Amino acid sequence: MNSRKPSSTNNAFTLIELLVVIAIIAILAALLLPTLSKAKAKAGAVSCMSNLKQMQAAWHMYANDNNDFIAGNNWLSEAGVNGAIRGNLNWVTGWLDPRQANNTDNTNILLLVDPQWASFAPYTKSPGLYRCPASRLTAKEGGGYYPLVRTISMSGWMGYNSTLWNQGYQLFRRTTDLARLSPSDALVFIEERDDSVDDGYFAIDMAVQQLANVPSGYHAGSGAVTFADGHAEIHRWRSSETLAPQQSGVPTVKHEYLPVSLNNPDLIWLRAHATNLQ
Repeated sequence: MNSRKPSSTNNAFTLIELLVVIAIIAILAALLLPTLSKAKAKAGAVSCMSNLKQMQAAWHMYANDNNDFIAGNNWLSEAGVNGAIRGNLNWVTGWLDPRQANNTDNTNILLLVDPQWASFAPYTKSPGLYRCPASRLTAKEGGGYYPLVRTISMSGWMGYNSTLWNQGYQLFRRTTDLARLSPSDALVFIEERDDSVDDGYFAIDMAVQQLANVPSGYHAGSGAVTFADGHAEIHRWRSSETLAPQQSGVPTVKHEYLPVSLNNPDLIWLRAHATNLQ
């Protein structure tokens, strides 16, 4: 019987060739990762902008159903402090602080979508509208850790029962109050840092050089905002004072009453879209 040996031709890569291929892949990955990260951040921002636009639609529907009165935004009754009774007088209820273990407000979606606790409940059925997926914070409850339920707030200058933050400035209790500040410029909803958010009231200080509450820049330094004319935007925050590093898990620091420089562009922008002198 004749036997034939297989060809000795070797088609395998050499070690050097493999190293060259790996090096090329690493270089391409290094070049593409920033682009992919930016694309992912932009997609997240667009998703959050869509959520806030739905919240803005609910804001308009509430006003249309209530003689142009803007949904309640009284932080005392939202939080249930200083003797204030919690209920459905405000767009949401709750006082969030993920540093506090077993604070059920941190995770209770009923405070967002149950008509007993939220005046927006008839208009917004999905709790996902209230939370940015880019949030990394968790709150301890019982033996587990759960995501924070809400990361958006309404401008404290809006609401039929809102509280005055600075004397001499206008509160917008009805949509018809928007005159000197154009509805297209009047800020309504804003993505707030998950380690800043507590009640549903986003405080914008018109006198003290501080960010009383801090906007979120978790989408590559940007966050979604809405305005009283119904449009939504992805706004890029510009100051390093505003864009502190993001926390993960249970936070150790709460970002509020943050002193900022005199020319902080983010505080200037917030003030320009918050209110006007009476």
